[in-house]
Amino acid sequence: MSLAIATWNVEWATPRSQRAPHLLNRIDGHAPDVICLTETHHDLLSQGGHSICSQADYGYPIHKGRRKVLLWSSQPWQQVDDLGIDSFPPGRFVSGVTQTPLGDVSVVGVWIPWSMSRTEARRGDARKKPWEDHERYLDGLCQVLARVTSERVIVIGDFNQMIGPASRAPAELRLALHAALPPGMRIVTSDIAFKGRATVDHIALSPDLAVESVSAISNLREGKKLSDHFGVAARVTTRSTR
Repeated sequence: MSLAIATWNVEWATPRSQRAPHLLNRIDGHAPDVICLTETHHDLLSQGGHSICSQADYGYPIHKGRRKVLLWSSQPWQQVDDLGIDSFPPGRFVSGVTQTPLGDVSVVGVWIPWSMSRTEARRGDARKKPWEDHERYLDGLCQVLARVTSERVIVIGDFNQMIGPASRAPAELRLALHAALPPGMRIVTSDIAFKGRATVDHIALSPDLAVESVSAISNLREGKKLSDHFGVAARVTTRSTR
């Protein structure tokens, strides 16, 4: 028995965009039970299944239907949380519990702010320093994940960090990313790359989950990009933690 999951930053694709059918077909090719989309539209995965989204206001002018994070499951969601913690930069988090082939799994969808998040003041907000929102988010994520009591947990989405030597994040934030995850949780997409580019879209698993396979989802079609990110798909199973 295994659980198929996928994550992709789809660069604000809408259901009516020319890119949408190609994005969805490539995701469907992996037959995922759980999907995380970032920089998406709340109706992009409207056909079948069940979706939950981050809050609409993410600190920039609101475009109708846009969401920073969306989680989709073939089964209903319970214990839905679209806030996380008050200190989070807004609109970049959603979590819930859903039934999967492996039983109930807590899924935490994230869009960790990029290095230049809100460095230009908008709506009267104070100007942020580079990486300030990123660091603030990781501090909050550590607190949120410490509250998760279920055994099987997946953290998924746009981490805005490459893992390993390719990372451009300051050294202290590379350490902070791993420190934000509970003991034993592993980022299983660290080595995934496509066309020589390492991924910033990641999947992290609690110790009782093991990855069977992980692969990139091509973002290229006829020489053009469907998104400025490529996607990531994985198949996960359970393992004994004894």
